[in-house]
Amino acid sequence: MFLWTAALLFSLGLIVGGFLNVFIYRVPRKISPIRVSRCPRCDQALRVREIIPLLSYLILRGKCRYCRKVISLRYPLVETLTGLLFLALFSQFGMSFKTPVAFFFASVLLVAGAIDIQKKIIPNKVVLPGLAAGLFLLILKIFFNTDFLPLVGASSSPLAPLLGLLLGGGLIFIPNLINADWMGGGDVKLSAFMGLFLGKEVLLALFFGSFIGGVTGITLKKFKKLAEKDTLPFGPFLALGAFMALFLGP
Repeated sequence: MFLWTAALLFSLGLIVGGFLNVFIYRVPRKISPIRVSRCPRCDQALRVREIIPLLSYLILRGKCRYCRKVISLRYPLVETLTGLLFLALFSQFGMSFKTPVAFFFASVLLVAGAIDIQKKIIPNKVVLPGLAAGLFLLILKIFFNTDFLPLVGASSSPLAPLLGLLLGGGLIFIPNLINADWMGGGDVKLSAFMGLFLGKEVLLALFFGSFIGGVTGITLKKFKKLAEKDTLPFGPFLALGAFMALFLGP
């Protein structure tokens, strides 16, 4: 990959990450995403030069220009992670139509996982548009024989994304029926979304996510960092499993 291409992709990822931060903060608080950006501490309207992804954070040394309160580390982390993911996804798919689809897939996972960490919910406003976009791509696959889905593996059959959707949503829906405290409705929808884009490799994603989530929960409880009755948000582990399946599968 040429240096200028890498720089362009990373910059694109930073910009997209800036928009993802808007959704991560505003969607669970039911704030319009098109509202003028403001400091969450002092409510001061921010100028364009104060919301440049990553760069503004570094120039301001992680503090609001007006109230001098610390800016959440989530902002530069999400922006940087998005930039790195865009680089990795381009390396994976190259100049193909799957690349922008993978960018969209990764963006939805990042927003869903970050909101779940903060609020322990996966809002419908995040995952349902993702499912709708996946179904639209599936229709294109059926009628125009496109190769957008699934992202992992090569399959010309429209049954592959549908199978992934049923596997992903169904396997998480079972524990949700048994006990809603184990798996929430948002986890079910996010898993179905993952299956639509990953096909049968969603099984690998669920394995990785469940294994890492389980080990993390047991470890935190062993060292008294998590109470026995408390649960971890599963969305971030589902997202992590999806990324591992995307890069390691089939």
